Amino acid sequence: MFKKGIIKDQGIDITIKNNPDHFLSPNDWDKVLDAKFGKIPADEYKKWYYNLLRSRWADRKEEFIDLAKEGLNKEIKLRCFCPMASTICHAHFAADFMNTLAKQLNKTQ
Repeated sequence: MFKKGIIKDQGIDITIKNNPDHFLSPNDWDKVLDAKFGKIPADEYKKWYYNLLRSRWADRKEEFIDLAKEGLNKEIKLRCFCPMASTICHAHFAADFMNTLAKQLNKTQ
């Protein structure tokens, strides 16, 4: 199972600052800051982020699948700098995305 974590937690750092090449990391610093400071609504940021993940699927499908399978067997925290209470955070969206993928993979196995 995937959960949002904070940067000091054990888990996978999916920040654009520390780990920009990770397939779950955002790729647009301005978009991240706009979300962080409330310049765009949460649903717009979530849509943008999900579209980013879908665009990465074709080239990095195995990475998605491998991590999703790992999440079937243990809790994995996806770390970022946002506080836990933040509702507009890509780590929350990433956890939802990966949990959905893991459930789909579990049904097909």
